[in-house]
Amino acid sequence: MGVIGRGLIGAGIAEVCARAGLHVVIHEVNEDAAKAGLSRITASLDRGVRRGELPGAERDAALARIRVSTDLRDLADRDAVVEAATAG
Repeated sequence: MGVIGRGLIGAGIAEVCARAGLHVVIHEVNEDAAKAGLSRITASLDRGVRRGELPGAERDAALARIRVSTDLRDLADRDAVVEAATAG
């Protein structure tokens, strides 16, 4: 799965896909935005662990299935890509 945009919706899509066992590439315009997206997902998964809704091993496995990139070519091998970026 590929996700373009790491805002609230893009991060949520990426998280759900990774938790379902899919390998996800998140594309962003620059490294800072990419890191922020991964941080948003990590925080969400950590909340699930703290609340007892998600085992730590499942969080770790989901995070291992996510990578971020600033190069659109990294989405070329994805079976599906979802655009969740804002215009402008």
